[in-house]
Amino acid sequence: MSSDAIVLLKQEHKELQRLFRAYQATGEGDLDGRAELAEHIVHDLTVLSYLYDEVLYPLVVALLQDPAHEVLRGYQDHRPTDRLCEELVDRSPGDPGFDAAVTALISAATREIEQDERVWFPLLRAAVGRRELQEIGTRLLAVRETAPRHRPRPVSDAATGAPG
Repeated sequence: MSSDAIVLLKQEHKELQRLFRAYQATGEGDLDGRAELAEHIVHDLTVLSYLYDEVLYPLVVALLQDPAHEVLRGYQDHRPTDRLCEELVDRSPGDPGFDAAVTALISAATREIEQDERVWFPLLRAAVGRRELQEIGTRLLAVRETAPRHRPRPVSDAATGAPG
Protein backbone atom coordinates (compact mmCIF):
# COMPACT_ATOMS: atom_id res chain seq x y z
CA MET A 1 0.00 0.00 0.00
CA SER A 2 1.28 3.45 -0.93
CA SER A 3 1.96 5.95 1.80
CA ASP A 4 1.80 8.89 -0.62
CA ALA A 5 -0.41 11.49 1.08
CA ILE A 6 -2.36 12.29 -2.07
CA VAL A 7 -3.01 8.62 -2.85
CA LEU A 8 -4.20 8.06 0.73
CA LEU A 9 -6.51 11.08 0.65
CA LYS A 10 -7.98 10.01 -2.69
CA GLN A 11 -8.74 6.62 -1.10
CA GLU A 12 -10.52 8.44 1.74
CA HIS A 13 -12.47 10.41 -0.88
CA LYS A 14 -13.51 7.22 -2.70
CA GLU A 15 -14.80 5.70 0.52
CA LEU A 16 -16.79 8.85 1.26
CA GLN A 17 -18.28 8.85 -2.23
CA ARG A 18 -19.27 5.20 -1.72
CA LEU A 19 -21.03 6.18 1.52
CA PHE A 20 -22.76 9.10 -0.21
CA ARG A 21 -24.12 6.78 -2.91
CA ALA A 22 -25.22 4.24 -0.31
CA TYR A 23 -27.10 6.91 1.64
CA GLN A 24 -28.79 8.19 -1.51
CA ALA A 25 -29.79 4.65 -2.48
CA THR A 26 -31.29 3.89 0.94
CA GLY A 27 -35.06 4.14 0.99
CA GLU A 28 -36.73 6.90 3.00
CA GLY A 29 -38.43 4.27 5.14
CA ASP A 30 -35.14 2.70 6.22
CA LEU A 31 -34.51 5.06 9.13
CA ASP A 32 -32.00 2.73 10.81
CA GLY A 33 -30.00 2.33 7.60
CA ARG A 34 -30.01 6.09 7.01
CA ALA A 35 -29.00 6.78 10.60
CA GLU A 36 -26.09 4.36 10.37
CA LEU A 37 -24.88 5.74 7.04
CA ALA A 38 -25.23 9.37 8.17
CA GLU A 39 -23.23 8.59 11.31
CA HIS A 40 -20.54 6.89 9.23
CA ILE A 41 -20.40 9.88 6.85
CA VAL A 42 -20.07 12.36 9.73
CA HIS A 43 -17.39 10.17 11.32
CA ASP A 44 -15.32 9.88 8.14
CA LEU A 45 -15.65 13.57 7.25
CA THR A 46 -14.64 14.57 10.77
CA VAL A 47 -11.52 12.39 10.62
CA LEU A 48 -10.65 13.64 7.14
CA SER A 49 -11.08 17.28 8.12
CA TYR A 50 -8.88 16.73 11.16
CA LEU A 51 -6.18 15.15 9.00
CA TYR A 52 -6.23 18.10 6.60
CA ASP A 53 -6.27 20.79 9.27
CA GLU A 54 -3.99 19.27 11.90
CA VAL A 55 -1.52 17.28 9.81
CA LEU A 56 -1.48 17.89 6.06
CA TYR A 57 -1.76 21.66 5.89
CA PRO A 58 0.72 22.42 8.72
CA LEU A 59 3.29 20.02 7.25
CA VAL A 60 2.91 21.54 3.78
CA VAL A 61 3.28 25.06 5.25
CA ALA A 62 6.48 23.96 7.01
CA LEU A 63 7.88 22.36 3.85
CA LEU A 64 7.14 25.27 1.53
CA GLN A 65 8.16 28.04 3.94
CA ASP A 66 6.33 30.58 1.77
CA PRO A 67 2.93 31.78 3.05
CA ALA A 68 2.11 33.18 -0.41
CA HIS A 69 2.88 29.92 -2.24
CA GLU A 70 0.23 28.97 -4.81
CA VAL A 71 -0.35 25.61 -3.08
CA LEU A 72 -1.25 27.31 0.18
CA ARG A 73 -3.66 29.68 -1.59
CA GLY A 74 -5.28 26.63 -3.20
CA TYR A 75 -5.91 24.92 0.14
CA GLN A 76 -9.63 24.79 0.83
CA ASP A 77 -11.03 25.44 4.26
CA HIS A 78 -13.37 22.61 5.34
CA ARG A 79 -15.34 24.57 7.92
CA PRO A 80 -18.68 24.58 6.02
CA THR A 81 -18.64 20.78 5.97
CA ASP A 82 -17.54 20.72 9.61
CA ARG A 83 -20.53 22.86 10.59
CA LEU A 84 -22.92 20.60 8.70
CA CYS A 85 -21.42 17.57 10.48
CA GLU A 86 -21.93 19.28 13.84
CA GLU A 87 -25.58 19.95 13.00
CA LEU A 88 -26.19 16.26 12.28
CA VAL A 89 -24.60 14.82 15.44
CA ASP A 90 -27.74 15.17 17.57
CA ARG A 91 -30.30 14.53 14.84
CA SER A 92 -31.97 11.38 13.66
CA PRO A 93 -33.65 10.40 10.38
CA GLY A 94 -37.06 10.89 11.96
CA ASP A 95 -36.36 14.58 12.61
CA PRO A 96 -37.82 17.10 10.17
CA GLY A 97 -35.12 18.32 7.82
CA PHE A 98 -32.72 15.46 8.55
CA ASP A 99 -32.60 14.26 4.96
CA ALA A 100 -32.14 17.83 3.68
CA ALA A 101 -29.26 18.32 6.11
CA VAL A 102 -27.55 15.10 4.97
CA THR A 103 -28.13 16.08 1.33
CA ALA A 104 -26.55 19.50 1.99
CA LEU A 105 -23.60 17.81 3.71
CA ILE A 106 -23.09 15.39 0.82
CA SER A 107 -23.27 18.26 -1.67
CA ALA A 108 -20.76 20.43 0.23
CA ALA A 109 -18.37 17.52 0.76
CA THR A 110 -18.60 16.50 -2.89
CA ARG A 111 -17.68 20.04 -3.98
CA GLU A 112 -14.69 20.02 -1.60
CA ILE A 113 -13.52 16.62 -2.83
CA GLU A 114 -13.78 17.71 -6.47
CA GLN A 115 -11.88 20.93 -5.75
CA ASP A 116 -9.14 19.07 -3.88
CA GLU A 117 -8.69 16.47 -6.59
CA ARG A 118 -8.99 18.80 -9.58
CA VAL A 119 -7.03 21.81 -8.28
CA TRP A 120 -5.23 21.37 -4.99
CA PHE A 121 -3.73 17.88 -5.31
CA PRO A 122 -2.03 18.63 -8.66
CA LEU A 123 -0.58 21.85 -7.20
CA LEU A 124 0.57 19.97 -4.13
CA ARG A 125 2.17 17.17 -6.15
CA ALA A 126 4.04 19.73 -8.29
CA ALA A 127 5.31 21.65 -5.24
CA VAL A 128 6.23 18.85 -2.84
CA GLY A 129 8.59 15.99 -3.59
CA ARG A 130 7.66 12.33 -3.66
CA ARG A 131 9.63 11.56 -0.51
CA GLU A 132 7.91 14.38 1.39
CA LEU A 133 4.48 13.21 0.25
CA GLN A 134 5.31 9.72 1.52
CA GLU A 135 6.46 11.14 4.86
CA ILE A 136 3.27 13.17 5.14
CA GLY A 137 1.25 10.07 4.23
CA THR A 138 2.97 8.06 6.95
CA ARG A 139 2.09 10.79 9.43
CA LEU A 140 -1.52 10.88 8.19
CA LEU A 141 -1.83 7.14 8.75
CA ALA A 142 -0.43 7.41 12.28
CA VAL A 143 -2.64 10.34 13.30
CA ARG A 144 -5.75 8.85 11.67
CA GLU A 145 -5.88 6.19 14.39
CA THR A 146 -6.24 8.81 17.15
CA ALA A 147 -8.19 11.50 15.28
CA PRO A 148 -11.41 12.69 16.91
CA ARG A 149 -14.47 10.93 15.55
CA HIS A 150 -16.88 13.80 16.20
CA ARG A 151 -16.29 17.51 16.43
CA PRO A 152 -16.77 18.78 19.96
CA ARG A 153 -20.03 20.64 20.31
CA PRO A 154 -19.68 24.28 21.24
CA VAL A 155 -21.01 25.00 24.71
CA SER A 156 -23.79 27.57 24.51
CA ASP A 157 -23.87 30.50 26.88
CA ALA A 158 -27.27 29.30 28.14
CA ALA A 159 -25.80 25.93 29.08
CA THR A 160 -22.95 27.48 31.07
CA GLY A 161 -25.02 30.21 32.70
CA ALA A 162 -22.65 32.79 31.27
CA PRO A 163 -24.16 36.05 30.11
CA GLY A 164 -24.87 36.12 26.35
